[in-house]
Amino acid sequence: MNVLKKLGTPFVAVWRWIKETAWVQPLLIVGIIFAIIFSIPSITKWVQSWDFGDDSYDWLNSNRLSLEGCTKDSTKGEAAEFFQAFETAQNNWNNGNKEEARRELNKYTGDSNKMFLYFVQENEASKNINAANKMLVEKYWDEKVVKEANEVFGEENASAHIANKFKYKTIFTDQKITTDENDHQYDEHTAYEYLIKSGTFSNFYSTVYGAYQNSTYYQNIVSGKVSNTNVDTYKSNIDSLRTTANPTAPTLFIIDLTDVNTSKSIISNVVFSIDGTTVYERCDFLAQAWIGTEDFKA
Repeated sequence: MNVLKKLGTPFVAVWRWIKETAWVQPLLIVGIIFAIIFSIPSITKWVQSWDFGDDSYDWLNSNRLSLEGCTKDSTKGEAAEFFQAFETAQNNWNNGNKEEARRELNKYTGDSNKMFLYFVQENEASKNINAANKMLVEKYWDEKVVKEANEVFGEENASAHIANKFKYKTIFTDQKITTDENDHQYDEHTAYEYLIKSGTFSNFYSTVYGAYQNSTYYQNIVSGKVSNTNVDTYKSNIDSLRTTANPTAPTLFIIDLTDVNTSKSIISNVVFSIDGTTVYERCDFLAQAWIGTEDFKA
């Protein structure tokens, strides 16, 4: 006790001196205020490092094709421009003009000549996809894509499956139409409702409908290799893409303009259910979808 008392004596003396010395107190208060101000950036960075789940759609939003411009009167904007480019690319591909097709979609695929296109909504399933894709690209790309492709296809063939870089775009099918606050004609409608009535989307859907039965993923559903869905459910989801304003989400379209794709369609696979009960399992599934292994291998 004597030791603790001796250690505390200087602090007690300093505190008594501060209380009894009037001119020190304002300086002390000002010093504390400045200390708090200067520490704010560090505190902010620390708080930002906490994961509260506020960024549930950050990855999906970062490459979002807005449906702004899709109304009952017109079909314009980012999403509309994509489907127009897709239509031209598909026509070129079907006619054997593969380089022209690649140039047409280069804005979206880059030199990878491959991309994921997601139809998503603000729901729990889309939050799961956001986390799984982010994990794949930011943490496990080398392990689950590069290494796996080399092991499955051999180093001489792996690069075509890996592609140069992961590319993707997303469309939120529940995006509302922005209007004047006094205009309520779109209160009960989404932009997707008007998009699916356009000619460019009809052509996109025709490509999907003409391609899905020949895709490896669908064939593996038919053979029973893919067990998380059945043929009837899958076909119903295909139909819902053009018949309902609330299609299955997330839906993944794999658009492939690499030499690996030898079909007449630039859509190689369509997926309505991302396998996995954990983020790690979903991450594995998406890696397999990208390089064409497991459920995506003939």
